[in-house]
Amino acid sequence: MPTTYRIVPEGTSIDLDLDRFQATLPASMQLDQRSDGLYVAIDSVEQEDETTQPFIERELDRVFFLTCVRLRAEMCRRTVTSTLQFSYRIHGRLPGCKGPQDWTDTLALQLKLWSLAANATDFTLRVLLYFQIIELSYPQTNDKNAYPFYEDESKSPHPRTEAKLLRHLVVHAGEPRSETERYLRHLGLPPVLSNLTHPQWRDVVDKRLQFVESQAREILNSAV
Repeated sequence: MPTTYRIVPEGTSIDLDLDRFQATLPASMQLDQRSDGLYVAIDSVEQEDETTQPFIERELDRVFFLTCVRLRAEMCRRTVTSTLQFSYRIHGRLPGCKGPQDWTDTLALQLKLWSLAANATDFTLRVLLYFQIIELSYPQTNDKNAYPFYEDESKSPHPRTEAKLLRHLVVHAGEPRSETERYLRHLGLPPVLSNLTHPQWRDVVDKRLQFVESQAREILNSAV
């Protein structure tokens, strides 16, 4: 018996090409456009199988990354509906070349972190979430090949190194180590971590967020 979910948009309709949407899904999931909305049936051992929920969640996280179309899935039950709570917006389209995803636990988590970061308004939280995406693909943060050592403060660091250093700035306090201190001088800031009392510290660090985001996006683009 399949487990069925209703796919719910924010607006009156889902702004996606449904053929392309179906093409991105595994063979175990079938879209069904009905008069009252869009549904997806997932092959399962029994009806209302709770273990199917993470699988539809990760597919919707992937759709959000590719298109910025944010959806939620409601399991169709005989007596009660279980809802995945999201905020969402509708725009974008799925590329025609995308097929079913070759999923790993790492990628599923990375896409979930991307979805959370997109909703976050605090720049500190966004730095942490984006860097966590990077770190899942490059876990050895002391690896000089993955994160080239920053030595010349007259130049910008390697993008992954800059993402790591920005993360240091927002999660640590006190005096920085040499590499991070060099980066603070490059930014024109005093050698103090999490220096929220400095009038320009937040603005300067906030403007560098794009470097962490771009590295996270590059990793996900290569995987999805």
